[in-house]
Amino acid sequence: MAKHQDNCEICKRLDECRAGTHPGLIAELDTGFAVLGDSQQFAGYSLLLCKESATELDELSPTARLRFMEEMSQLASAVGRAVKPWKLNYEMLGNVVHHLHWHVFPRRESDPQPRAPVWGQMHPAGSEAAERDRLSPQAHAELIRSIRSELEQIRRKAG
Repeated sequence: MAKHQDNCEICKRLDECRAGTHPGLIAELDTGFAVLGDSQQFAGYSLLLCKESATELDELSPTARLRFMEEMSQLASAVGRAVKPWKLNYEMLGNVVHHLHWHVFPRRESDPQPRAPVWGQMHPAGSEAAERDRLSPQAHAELIRSIRSELEQIRRKAG
């Protein structure tokens, strides 16, 4: 099985979250940090980065595993309320970065291929198309505020 990597990209992002310097930080949760994805090709794309340096779900204690999945569901609900997509896609792969993290992709019927997986559709980082997907600083901040607000309401209701 894949092992946790040296120079892990998720660990670097967790350090940024802890320091308050991650530009997409939505919220700190019990098991991880919710962040807005670098690419906003799928507006509202967010991630939940696990605080533990685990590569597989079964490496978490049963309690932590259930909480991590519950918090991913809460983040997804918040994203759904904030951006009102046609569908939400949830993915946790770890083939490239061997550190548990959930992807939450809002999908719209107006997507070029709304029923196809996102991975074959993502614009390559640094490409002209990827640059067009970048939000203005104001839109970026507003999207984070909106998702954060929804997430806070969901978590308050959950107790």
